Amino acid sequence: MLASLLCKREWRGVSQRLLLSLLTVVIVSACSSTVVDRSKMLNAKLTSTSCLVVQHIKGNTCIPLNPQRIIALSQTDLGHLLALNTKPVGAYLQYENVDNMLYLGEKRDGVKLMYGSQLNLEQVVLLNPDLIIVISHGTFNGIYNQLSQIAPTVVLPWMETRGDWKQHLKDVARVLEKTELATQLLNDYDRRVQKLKQVLSVSSAADHEGAVSTKESRQQPIRASFLYASGGQLRYTRKTFGNRILDELGLLKPISGILNIPNSMISEETLPEIDSDILFLATYSENDSSVIKQLQRKPLWFKLKAVQQNQVYFVNSKVWYGFNILAAHAVLDDIEKYIVNTP
Repeated sequence: MLASLLCKREWRGVSQRLLLSLLTVVIVSACSSTVVDRSKMLNAKLTSTSCLVVQHIKGNTCIPLNPQRIIALSQTDLGHLLALNTKPVGAYLQYENVDNMLYLGEKRDGVKLMYGSQLNLEQVVLLNPDLIIVISHGTFNGIYNQLSQIAPTVVLPWMETRGDWKQHLKDVARVLEKTELATQLLNDYDRRVQKLKQVLSVSSAADHEGAVSTKESRQQPIRASFLYASGGQLRYTRKTFGNRILDELGLLKPISGILNIPNSMISEETLPEIDSDILFLATYSENDSSVIKQLQRKPLWFKLKAVQQNQVYFVNSKVWYGFNILAAHAVLDDIEKYIVNTP
């Protein structure tokens, strides 16, 4: 009887302790849940005040308000970052040719340049970026998810704007909150173009007047074209960077037919269609220079107007295919050098 009573009291004590333990667990869990919820709210608040939400091709990305370790994944991105007084820690340029990047001057000092037919993600990780900027080119579509896991990645329009480098400058400036500086840079460039157009117009009129006396001849403007050797072929693209600038200046020779197709291959038969007063030529590699050397041995080469007038000029492919405002000024430098200042 006594043993039974003691057993009941012991069970009652165990039940009370068990109930108390369960109650403690519930209270602790509730408190923990509240702490987690408050932590999430605090983090969300901190995120919204310490980053900038940028809309881009792949959606919305929260980037640092003042990024310090930016990586540019194209020459276009690199040039525009430098023009906006923002030095990235690294840039991917795909093909190695440091000499061809000299147009960037001292601005590129301290920038880690990455080369290779494919981007090395390990190199990107080692640079510890806090922002990656890239153009919407097929080269990078397959690795966007990997890049965004390394750092906030912004994909700016490129294919969508058909390589509009001026719009790209504005887009980069929007990300960096430097739109006023981008507007100033574009205005300065446009003023230089307009001034150079006036100089070229005067030079053209003087040249024709000195050469012939007919009114019709004096009204004909100087015409120029930019060709480049790549992949073992001589190519022409009306909308490539160099030809766009020639077009802005009113120098680009109108082309018809098949040569209006982007990246058209120039054969010996189609070369006369680009019989400009001036030819600018560039090669992408030392191997490509053999293409032009072979062409220069053809009888048709010596019939070209630019060849007969000794106005064939070899230029830097990285400059004339630069698609950024620093390269644009370098192209204008070449035009002034070879057309305005050359006797």
